[in-house]
Amino acid sequence: MSSGPAPSFTTSRIYSLTATGTPGQYTIASASSLTYVNQDITTSAGDDLSILGDIPNDTFTSTRSGTAPFQVTYVGRTGLADEVIGKNGGTTVFLSNNVYTVGTTISSTSDAYPVCFCSGTTIRTALGDTIVEDLRVGDLAVTSSGEHRPVRWIGHRTITCGRHPDPANVLPVRIVAGALGENKPERDLLVSPGHAICLDILGEVLIPASALINGTTVTQEQVEEVTYWHVELDSHDILIANGQPAESYLDVGNRTFFTESGVVNLSALPNAGPAARTHADYCRPCHDVGPLVDAVRAQMRRRAEALGWKLEQAATWAGVHLAVDGQIIEPKVRGLSGCFEVPADAQDVWLVSPTSVPRHVSDSSDRRALGLCLKGLRLDDGLSDTKVVLHDNPLLDEVFHAAASDHRWTPGRARLPGALFTGMEGTVLLRLDLNAPALPRWTAAEATVETHKQQPEGLKLIKAA
Repeated sequence: MSSGPAPSFTTSRIYSLTATGTPGQYTIASASSLTYVNQDITTSAGDDLSILGDIPNDTFTSTRSGTAPFQVTYVGRTGLADEVIGKNGGTTVFLSNNVYTVGTTISSTSDAYPVCFCSGTTIRTALGDTIVEDLRVGDLAVTSSGEHRPVRWIGHRTITCGRHPDPANVLPVRIVAGALGENKPERDLLVSPGHAICLDILGEVLIPASALINGTTVTQEQVEEVTYWHVELDSHDILIANGQPAESYLDVGNRTFFTESGVVNLSALPNAGPAARTHADYCRPCHDVGPLVDAVRAQMRRRAEALGWKLEQAATWAGVHLAVDGQIIEPKVRGLSGCFEVPADAQDVWLVSPTSVPRHVSDSSDRRALGLCLKGLRLDDGLSDTKVVLHDNPLLDEVFHAAASDHRWTPGRARLPGALFTGMEGTVLLRLDLNAPALPRWTAAEATVETHKQQPEGLKLIKAA
């Protein structure tokens, strides 16, 4: 049980949800840009305050500046550590740092530690390292303690990520060779976002892969399709995958996710299931936030820098463009202002920019992908009055991140509302005024970046446009 203060996390948006009728699925009914600080509180004996959802009906508080906190009963996650679904009275709420539009389907999970390996991963057995898809029930797996334990069950499932309601929930995490130490892993390891990796930090602990993503040596892959596998023993234990200790499968009620279950639930997620298991069901202590995870991430950063990664200030306008009805429009820029020429009758206008995640480049806990630090927009067609749209204009609420006092960040790709161009004719000069330069970004020496010419079977990369 946690001995220090309970870790908290901050979310910048709150949504209300309505049930779709499919277990674990909801539709966003309303959205608000409101910042809350969320903190696990003691619900009952055995409640580990370092893990939200470790006991049934776990409760946390959400507090907005200047208002009294309200209590929320944990329902589940979407697979991201800082996205939580809960019940406040008769209302289902969704707390997140990401922008979703009303009508979006959200899939709830209730266990933070899914256990899926990508095809091509080798699992250590008594007969040597064996590709996961070649394992058979009864094979003897070698655990991190050196024990030989028979495989009880094997399951797999292929997912088309682009058609998933929340791709971040299913896109694989790549841990490059040596990211966690010498030969840890021995070669790149690809796992589902919540798959727990075992690390020895004054004793072995489990940390989900999503909490290790750092923008350098641990990244989330943009793929069209991925095949996930689990390996189940008689009880939860630590397997050796590509030379790296990582957890075996723990049944949390999500067996229908896998083809081998006999009944395939196509709406299931790899980390779905009831929140009935407690911390005691896991073979090692689990952490997804807190000082221990921060220490691991700091050590990973030092190792990434030793491998040739450098944190550099990005050119603010580099790579920024509009995609207008399928055509690319580049800006004319001066300082922190950029101007685009856009047809007033354009049907489809997207603002595209490179992004950086504060958690990857600083000590911030902010996991949002941030593009441009926007102060406001100006639109002028030379005939009508200039239209000034400040950063906190409600028109921007559903396309950009939540507004702060003097700015709001854009995501990497956002569709501009058609209402911005209402009443304008001909060619519109769209000017973006920024409040600050872009965030730093990681770059790597050419020799540091391995070209993965042969992807594991069941993993199809998205082709570059």
